[in-house]
Amino acid sequence: MKQFFCCYFFFLTALVTGHAYGHFTGKGHVHTISESKQVYASPDCRATDSCDLKRFTLATVVYEVWFSDDPIRPTYGTGVIMEYETNTVNALEKYAIVQFKKGCVFHSSKNGTGKIDRHISDVVPSFGEKIPFCFRDWVIDSQDTDPAYNSDPDYGRHYLLRWNKPGSYDNRTQKFYGAQKPRKPVVYMTDYPAGAFVTGTGVKNVALEFNTCIYKAIDVPAKARREDINFAKPITCFEWQNVYIYDFAKASFQTDLAAAPKWEEPAERAELSRVAVFLPLLMALAVVYFSFLFLRKLRARRTHS
Repeated sequence: MKQFFCCYFFFLTALVTGHAYGHFTGKGHVHTISESKQVYASPDCRATDSCDLKRFTLATVVYEVWFSDDPIRPTYGTGVIMEYETNTVNALEKYAIVQFKKGCVFHSSKNGTGKIDRHISDVVPSFGEKIPFCFRDWVIDSQDTDPAYNSDPDYGRHYLLRWNKPGSYDNRTQKFYGAQKPRKPVVYMTDYPAGAFVTGTGVKNVALEFNTCIYKAIDVPAKARREDINFAKPITCFEWQNVYIYDFAKASFQTDLAAAPKWEEPAERAELSRVAVFLPLLMALAVVYFSFLFLRKLRARRTHS
């Protein structure tokens, strides 16, 4: 999956450049609300034949982005840094990270009668196509058919892994694994999904769940379908969420998935489903109808003869 950029926050580098709790820039600032880290240290490595994997970590960052053109209402979001370390540089390519996602990005507004209107208008690249950003079931989070996170059809599965100075994730000093191998066998990737914010006409909400897993690379197929989530058993997984759902009564965002609306299939998919159901039926009726006409003409010819 191509990840040359981290969402649409053009200055989000400030967030991962030191994790400042009030990092001011010339045009706004990023405020880190909280940070947490999940660590897997391969306690039973022989069972998974992964003793050269020293650790796998997922650092979660909850943040606010304050833009200069909207000093009152920030953009809310949650992002992660996924990192793993092996005992040798060559062993880095023996592993691959695959991320799974579930949920929707949607817009909401309150009309004059007090009714809350919700709709899905955002699209997301997924397995070579752009589709509505709403997944009722778990899918592989990838832009192309290779499930490995940050893979690229042209550069391969590991080229876009990043490495940096110890403890740093600064975009200005990071290097790509495929361009230059690190001295210390540590690589990382980041994910900053869609943010939530209030506008003059409505609200952009996010209700997304993620499951970030590390596998032995040989167990991850080169091609898959987005629904093929059980292709292999992972070494370990970490769950995290990016949930900001606006409560108009409280005039604030809620971070509980219980507040998420129960979505039906997105409109585009629903229309396709109806076509898929009715088209064979129409074709069958057409065959019956034309067969009836043919038999009637055949009988008429036999009667006249």
